[in-house]
Amino acid sequence: MLKEIKLKNYRILIVFISLFCVLGCTAVANRKVTLEKAEPKTDIEARRKLEEWTDQLHSIDPTIRSSAAVSLLGLNLQEAQEPLLGILKDRKESEDVKISVIKAFGFTRDDRATDILIDLLDSESLQIQTAAAETLGLLKTRSSVRKMSEAMLNTKRSLNVKILLAKALGNTNDRESVEPLIKVLAMNESGLREVAKRSLEKITKQADGNDFAWWKEWWVRNRAKTREQWLEDIVLKQEENTKHLESKIEQLKLEVSQKSIKLLEIQPDKADPKPLIEAIKSEYPEVRIFAAKELAKIKEPSIVEVLINAILDEQEDVRVEVVQALGEIGDERAVSPLINTLEDESPVIREKAAKALGLLGKREAVEPLISASNDSNNLPIVCSIIEALGQIGDNRGAESLIVYLKHKEPKIRECAAAALGKLRDNLAVESLIAALNDEQERVRWYAADSLGKIGNPVCVESLIKLLSDTSARVRESVVTALGQIGNQQAIESLIKALKDVDKRVAEQAAESLVNVRKMSFEVMDAVATTFYANRDYKRAEVVIERQITEFSQQPELQEKVSQAKIKLAKTLFALKDWQKALTIYEELIKRYPDDDTIKVELVQCLKETKQFDRALEWYASWIKEMPQNNQLCWQGRLDIVNIMIEHGKYENVKNLIDSFKAEDVNVGGNNFKPQFQKLSELCAAELSNTKTITQNLDSGQTSSTEDKR
Repeated sequence: MLKEIKLKNYRILIVFISLFCVLGCTAVANRKVTLEKAEPKTDIEARRKLEEWTDQLHSIDPTIRSSAAVSLLGLNLQEAQEPLLGILKDRKESEDVKISVIKAFGFTRDDRATDILIDLLDSESLQIQTAAAETLGLLKTRSSVRKMSEAMLNTKRSLNVKILLAKALGNTNDRESVEPLIKVLAMNESGLREVAKRSLEKITKQADGNDFAWWKEWWVRNRAKTREQWLEDIVLKQEENTKHLESKIEQLKLEVSQKSIKLLEIQPDKADPKPLIEAIKSEYPEVRIFAAKELAKIKEPSIVEVLINAILDEQEDVRVEVVQALGEIGDERAVSPLINTLEDESPVIREKAAKALGLLGKREAVEPLISASNDSNNLPIVCSIIEALGQIGDNRGAESLIVYLKHKEPKIRECAAAALGKLRDNLAVESLIAALNDEQERVRWYAADSLGKIGNPVCVESLIKLLSDTSARVRESVVTALGQIGNQQAIESLIKALKDVDKRVAEQAAESLVNVRKMSFEVMDAVATTFYANRDYKRAEVVIERQITEFSQQPELQEKVSQAKIKLAKTLFALKDWQKALTIYEELIKRYPDDDTIKVELVQCLKETKQFDRALEWYASWIKEMPQNNQLCWQGRLDIVNIMIEHGKYENVKNLIDSFKAEDVNVGGNNFKPQFQKLSELCAAELSNTKTITQNLDSGQTSSTEDKR
């Protein structure tokens, strides 16, 4: 179907071309008629005019000569033509006169001098040769084409004449010239063949580089075509050639653009906007696009006006980059031009303008954005406007956004739900609660997000119901919102949500609990206990530390604060944060001196931090103050001794055990005395072996020294 339509268009074009040709011939004929009508009605007048125009052929004014020659040809009389032919044949005639007459034949498309013009191609004058060749190409009559073809194929003609004739035949654009020109391709004269080939390409619009055999086969296939088909082929070929040429031009433009961009990329001073300011005026869109992107990175006030002027660029891609750049730079001078751009003919530009205005965040853009949203049915534009209204944060946009919560397009409802959270307007709470039941998952989760940002407790029950939503992403948004609201009911639900089947939801519930502000001591205690029970020690630490900080100054809560410190110490112990736990245990032991658990964990922290001396000091103190702790302390001492032996500190261990014996000859009793005795003997043996080895080494060194002597 498309091919038929295309062919039909070509046929119409061909009709117009044919009509044009007919009109051209008619015009020439009419000119002749006019000239004939202008002829004097009497023989005397005709004779006078004939003589006058003949005399004018030798005027010094070339315009008069040309006019006289054309007038004589227009009479269409033998006696009027004779002076012209005589001038062309006369070897002594002035060159300028001859050229004027030659051109007159070409102007009137008169082929009666064809033979003479062909002979003049052999003239010694290059100007006459050129004029004759040009005129022959203009004649375009069947007779002139035939005579030129015969002369070109005549072996007696000079090569130069043949070449000029081949070129003239190409200028006729006549299909009758094709076959003679193809015959020339079989000749030995290379220069002539090249001219004939170019002429064939000009007439047929075929590609270059083809030889005689190709042209001969092509002519067999095409010679029988009608004039209409012939012209149709030419038009098609011309279109193909034009597209090919356009492609080459585009490729060249692209290469120039890429080189220009490369130069901009390697400029030494990247912060200098001047080259980019010049580049944004380039005739190549790719260069202007690059310049706009790079100018956005500089973000200097001096470039804002340049970008504002570029908003009117004819290339859409350039305008897109310019509008985005103005939004990123954030200069308020761009607000008014960007508001005007909301009416740009391009939907993409209007969308980008709305986003840029959102980034600028200026209140004066609110009303134009609302108006633009009412006038547009384009989904991306409306969404961009909704997002911009949210970014600006002016409550004047709330009513429009609430209306969009009921829009038929899910994407628009989603954008509206998200934007209302940025406004934090209680006016939207009721509508957002209704949106929690939207059929679209993304609308539900953005509605939950926004309710959390607004923070009105009235929505808590509705949010809690959504904790059973099938979408984990929705439940994740719900626990975030409950954490932002943070009342008692919300916290209780968050603690339950810690057991959600989806790890992301449970993790977000935990994070929300940590971030809840203004919790009572009891609530904090419950949250911290839950974290500890779940082995989420890090979050337990955060909550307990905040609990201690917030309530330590309230006298009625001192005991509870102390219990919280015990939880904190145990939490730090579980985290193996030994030094921090040790500090708290040393504080707690003063308040709870009889708590064996605190003692054990305090000494364990000292051991882990390799503070053995301090641990031994605590054991010695506890033995004196509380004899009931003997077993605990002697076991602790034994553990420390074993650790020191593992580190090879035999001398220290021996001395330490000796000090224990001086303190208590039983060294802790029957359970510990044999163990300490065995360890003491081990240390003595190790020290003896070490002494022997040292003596042997010293003896060996002495013998070696004597041998050398």
